[in-house]
Amino acid sequence: MPRSVDLKKFDWALLLIVCLFSTLSFFFVWSASSEQFAYKQIIWIGIGMGACFIFLIFDYYLIARFSYIIYSIMIIGLLLVLLFGKTVYGAQRWLILGPLTIQPSEFMKIALILALSRYFMYKDNVSKISNIIIPLFLTIIPMVLIIKQPDLGTSLTLLPILFTIIYIAGARLKYIFSIITIGIASMPLFWFFVLKSYQKARIIGLFWPEKLSELGAGYHKIQSLIAIGSGGVYGSGWGTGVQSQLHFLPQGHTDFIFSVIAEEWGFLRSCAILCLYVLFLACSIGIALKTREAYGRLIVTGFTAMFATQIFINVAMTIGLAPITGLTLPFISYGGSSLLSSFIALSFILNVRLRTREVWSKQAFHE
Repeated sequence: MPRSVDLKKFDWALLLIVCLFSTLSFFFVWSASSEQFAYKQIIWIGIGMGACFIFLIFDYYLIARFSYIIYSIMIIGLLLVLLFGKTVYGAQRWLILGPLTIQPSEFMKIALILALSRYFMYKDNVSKISNIIIPLFLTIIPMVLIIKQPDLGTSLTLLPILFTIIYIAGARLKYIFSIITIGIASMPLFWFFVLKSYQKARIIGLFWPEKLSELGAGYHKIQSLIAIGSGGVYGSGWGTGVQSQLHFLPQGHTDFIFSVIAEEWGFLRSCAILCLYVLFLACSIGIALKTREAYGRLIVTGFTAMFATQIFINVAMTIGLAPITGLTLPFISYGGSSLLSSFIALSFILNVRLRTREVWSKQAFHE
């Protein structure tokens, strides 16, 4: 039966940090695009907040029963995208549902975390390689479907989620490193048979952006570096960034919003935002360490890995340390599906903090 909620355990610090991110999101989406986009972002933030508190009503432990069903629904969603999805900038990633346009790959990350955590829920011994074969297939299937869209950035975020969860579940490090080694060894096949020409150009552009700028492959990186460099220590001021206001920086309100922040707010305040992200991740890790339940601990570490990967890749991309990918900055970048999935993930983290118990047997799961 559902457990009662202890409001004294609610992590107000985590919620406050997300509220700060949401405030920053409104102002910098406005600066990078327009007032219209900013007010749309406010609507999505409101929907995300509402979804977050609605999910808090339900015991996360009961949701474990539906983990595989949720996973299956998301797989169907990815298949529908490939068949009937909307194409934008050459990528077929969105489904149109009436007035809404959603990106199923964003919610696939949540479904994968729930499914992997459910699988390892009662695995007392995962020291054998056979125990990670099924989780590996659970991860590879959505990865292949997302790569076909194509969306290489989102697909690659599933791997850190997998490695984190199987490590916390007790898998030996040598198995994790073996999977990584096999993946690195297969990169030539990946390069020749999987990557599109523009994706190859982006990877090459990571090392030689000026040589590919004439073809457009290094343009994003160069403009992002110019924006960040021109911001200096204190920034040019909100709404006065040259790169963002004159639209030299593509996707300034989505993928490259951190570049806009760095240009208009400068180095010091950009570092302060990164410190807030570190604090956000630290609070999440703290919740994982405090919970005694295997399922709760696994889903919190999975969502923490999801956020950490997305933050790292997005920021590294903007400062030229990673190839250009279509990954948003959690809670700040413009985007309905991205925001909604982030708030749902936040809800699960807060939910685990509010409810905890010791589970002794599989029978308790069916009570």
